[in-house]
Amino acid sequence: MRPLLLSLVLIAPLATLAVAQPAASPQDQVPDLQLVPPHGGQTVPKGPPDSQAAPQQPQAARPARPPPKAPETDDQLLTKLSKAPDQRAARPIERELKARWAHTGSPSADLLLKRTDQAMEAHDFDTARDIVQKLTDIAPNFAEAWHRRATLAAQKDDYEDALTSLRRTLALQPKNFTALAELGIILEEYNDKPHALDAYRQAKVIDPFLDGLADRIRDLTKAVEGQGI
Repeated sequence: MRPLLLSLVLIAPLATLAVAQPAASPQDQVPDLQLVPPHGGQTVPKGPPDSQAAPQQPQAARPARPPPKAPETDDQLLTKLSKAPDQRAARPIERELKARWAHTGSPSADLLLKRTDQAMEAHDFDTARDIVQKLTDIAPNFAEAWHRRATLAAQKDDYEDALTSLRRTLALQPKNFTALAELGIILEEYNDKPHALDAYRQAKVIDPFLDGLADRIRDLTKAVEGQGI
């Protein structure tokens, strides 16, 4: 079956030594020299007084940083996906949605899904089926667990389990474009072309650039609605 699948001066009081000194004779006394202030007795300041200090230039205010942008919701991403101008714009949105849908907030469920994917990548499908069976048992409301189960069932040509699992996936996550397209494939296997075509068209409304979708819609439109459509 074809896959469609970021951290002293211590002012140590200098002790004034009180040592007795002999009295100095008047000849020995040094006159107390006072500096005569110039300019009519006004003391020349050593530096400019505060009032004469050079004015400080005000610092330019730093522009406030804008608050961080809130992450887009799933619905906003789905809207962007449906309006993507081309495949190059659609691919990162597809990846972001799939990454979000692969997480439940339950570490144990997320770990089991990761192990399922690892087993699938290693082509160890029996181990993958065992893990995903446990996953759907402990997390029955995890849409992506049912999606993996459907993929593994279809790989084994167990279309009944694949169809049931895809329907559970879509009941929990109706906008899962990949699951919708895979549902169309399973319905084709059952020769239910009208419902397969409807599933493909629903998937295309959500993701116009899903691989292989346009061809399937074209072929089934001819088969279901006639050559003139």
